[in-house]
Amino acid sequence: MHDNIAQIQHLVGPVTQDQIRYVDCFVTKHLGLFLPVGGACQYALSHEHTHPAYMFVLAFDDHTKIYLKGKIISTRPRHIFTLSPDIAHTELAGDLPPRYLALMIDKTFWLEQLRLYPEAQPLILNGNFVESPSDFLPTCKKFMIECQNISSGSEAILNALSLELCHYLIRAIWQIKSPKETISSRFEIDRVIEFIQTNMANKISIIDMAKVACMSPSNFSRVFKKEVGTSPYDYLLDNRLIQAKKILQAGDKEISEVALDCGFSSTSHFSAKFSRKYNLSPAKFRMSFR
Repeated sequence: MHDNIAQIQHLVGPVTQDQIRYVDCFVTKHLGLFLPVGGACQYALSHEHTHPAYMFVLAFDDHTKIYLKGKIISTRPRHIFTLSPDIAHTELAGDLPPRYLALMIDKTFWLEQLRLYPEAQPLILNGNFVESPSDFLPTCKKFMIECQNISSGSEAILNALSLELCHYLIRAIWQIKSPKETISSRFEIDRVIEFIQTNMANKISIIDMAKVACMSPSNFSRVFKKEVGTSPYDYLLDNRLIQAKKILQAGDKEISEVALDCGFSSTSHFSAKFSRKYNLSPAKFRMSFR
């Protein structure tokens, strides 16, 4: 039984205890998270129902279908289905239990936060989809955990998480770039630079570096050049040549050994790149220090 049924009804509408018997509910004054477990929400299946709150549905598959204004809309994995208050819709019953997380945000609370963004003109969310922000689902999990383990300070933390979730959605819907994205990119590129320094002797590809940064190869190359000022390949090559100069100055290794230690596939490849960079062959460079 849900002992906070009044808070649930404030966000969801005239729902009954029996209709949400298969739903885990995590609710505060301004925001509620609803997770179907083992079965569908019967209120969601009711014909042409509405919600007094804004609704955001993060789907984990494409099996859930929603009837909205004469159209049947399928959910999209990792995308959020958005709907303004008081818009009639119907979740269609399926063969499998629904797999999604529904977030309801109090109308007044949502509009108060939206007013903080002069560039975000109010609009009616009418079944639009938006890509889920990377931190959205982890923050939802924090919210659910805090709801289940009420203790000193929980109310303040839940309020903070409610604000965070609300602003993630506003920025995603209106495509407002968060300053965090720039800082995050810098940390990811720094991690790649450390990877290059510690694996200089090994074969390193753009795909390897992109995996370290947790980006696609094309996005990684773009972000790396923006942050560092040169392409990943040129940065790797320059650092291998700088390392080679240091070893050559020491003068205790053969040219072929230097080439292998700095990650070049062959002595000839190393000599060609070194000569092009410094207008001097590796052998003549070493002799100049002798």
